[in-house]
Amino acid sequence: MFYDFKPRCCSVVLTKSINTTRKVMKKALFVLAIAIASANVSHAQRVEGRIGIDVVLGNRAPTPNEVNAMRAEEMRHPNIAKSMHDMEDAMKHLHKAPDEFGGRKAQAEADLKQAWVSLRKALYYRIYQDTH
Repeated sequence: MFYDFKPRCCSVVLTKSINTTRKVMKKALFVLAIAIASANVSHAQRVEGRIGIDVVLGNRAPTPNEVNAMRAEEMRHPNIAKSMHDMEDAMKHLHKAPDEFGGRKAQAEADLKQAWVSLRKALYYRIYQDTH
């Protein structure tokens, strides 16, 4: 007669080994999760203050993080920010004006746009410079 013989000592040792391995894996997974979370938080903090040159030049709409950084910088320099907003209004009004100025209107629009870009570069210089 064959008996299915399983020594108890081996199964107890095997069970303890599996339980120990599971505990180690859980701890490793927990440590890994904490490391990933802290890396994401530190990365998010660094990214928040960044601003792309294409945003400074007005070629792309800013992301929400860029908007926050830009607003903070505008609050530090309200005179430049007001000048920029006034120039934006002037560009809108100039664009709506008739085209009967012998090409001078187009030149004025280009000059106004260049002045606006220069003000944006001045205002957002520190944000761009600190992150690039």
